[in-house]
Amino acid sequence: MNKRSENMKKVNTLRSEVTTAMIYLLDELEDGTGGDYDGFDSWGIKEAYKLKGQLNSYRAQKITQFLGKTISKQRLLKYAKPKGYIYTLSNQDIAQWLKDNQQALLKYSKFNIGVITGGQKFN
Repeated sequence: MNKRSENMKKVNTLRSEVTTAMIYLLDELEDGTGGDYDGFDSWGIKEAYKLKGQLNSYRAQKITQFLGKTISKQRLLKYAKPKGYIYTLSNQDIAQWLKDNQQALLKYSKFNIGVITGGQKFN
C-alpha cells in the first residue's frame, strides 16, 4: 500500500469509530439507560429519561447535527418506529431539551468519542 492509501484507511477507521460513538450515545438516549460512566446525571445531563422511546431517524439526525457530527440517514433507520407510533415529545420539546443540556451533552459526547477512538480524537 502506498502512503496515501494507508492514511486514508486510518482516516476512515477513525471516522467509523466516531460514528460508532455517536450511535452509542443515541442508543443510550433511546433506551433511557442513562449512559455509561456513572450515568448521564453525573455529566450534568438532566432528564434524559424523557427521551426514552422518542427517537426516530429524523430526530436522531438532528441530535447528531446539534453535536456537530453527521451520520448517514441509513445508519439511523434503526430508530424508525412503526406507523401510528405515538410520541410523547414534540420535535420542539426535543430541541428545547438539547438546548438545556447542550454543554453537558457536548462534554459527554467528546469524552465518549475519545474512549471509542482510543484517545485519537476528542471532538
